[in-house]
Amino acid sequence: MAREHYIGIDLGGTNVRAGVVTREGEILGRDSRRTEVHVGEEHSINQIISCAKAAVSDAGLESSDIAGVGIGSPGPIDAFSGLVVAPVNFPTWGTVPLVEILSNEFGGVPGALDNDANVVAYGECWLGAGRETDNFLCITLGTGVGGGVVVEGKLLHGFDGNAAEIGHISINFDGPPCNCGSIGCLELYCSATAIVRRTRAAMQVESPKTTLQTEGLTAHVIADAANQGDEFARRMYEETGFFLGMGIVSAVALYNSEIVAIGGGMARAGELIFGPTRRTFRKYGFPSIREKLKIEPMRLGDNAALLGAAKLIMDGGV
Repeated sequence: MAREHYIGIDLGGTNVRAGVVTREGEILGRDSRRTEVHVGEEHSINQIISCAKAAVSDAGLESSDIAGVGIGSPGPIDAFSGLVVAPVNFPTWGTVPLVEILSNEFGGVPGALDNDANVVAYGECWLGAGRETDNFLCITLGTGVGGGVVVEGKLLHGFDGNAAEIGHISINFDGPPCNCGSIGCLELYCSATAIVRRTRAAMQVESPKTTLQTEGLTAHVIADAANQGDEFARRMYEETGFFLGMGIVSAVALYNSEIVAIGGGMARAGELIFGPTRRTFRKYGFPSIREKLKIEPMRLGDNAALLGAAKLIMDGGV
């Protein structure tokens, strides 16, 4: 009997999650556990293997029922060779042939590896916010700004697998330096880290009338204050939405996306971030698509990475 079950793995510096997924996108079993990278490379790899096998058991299946393994990992990676290359979040790791390791654990089945933001985009394009289009841009607002792009139904990788670094579009040629080596990058203006930094700076310069305090300030705290009528806090989100909208203007001019989905912690602010983002695009976006582009929240939550990683290997990998 043909194998029709695939493992999707969402690898993070703190946790690893795995799910067993059917070709229809149903998650039959899942598991999650600590990655424990501080213990060492071999130990954390064993955590990943154990998580994948536990998900198979949770689905009531055997290893022999698995047709392939897909992995979403933080970078840097070499997706074409299946290597995780000493990621910043994994200080005990060197270069790890993760695809080969997991493939061998399941009897030599096909495996695939991609950037974590890419597999989220692929999952959302398959069964989430982008399911009605083949031209889709996915943006995650967290500590930084991540992105993935689907063009004509295929993930965009570029020559070395690092395409669609949306967070490193420069929106200010006179802006501050970024860790990537450029200046004025989008993630310096609309990540969760950025809104806190800009809010603190504005409070020190302006001494505004606000309920916010510089201590304990987070993007969530700023959103709560804005929703309770704090005009200064609302202005901070208005500015952030403008910056994000301008980044989308540039990205959509390049990729001609039909739908843009936004997720991550900042997206939980809802209309505070989506409102100014949409208004900015309608004002400054390419004229032929200003009124056509949809800017929507992601729909799949934590399942997006599991589904996208599984779909990656279903479709033959990178």
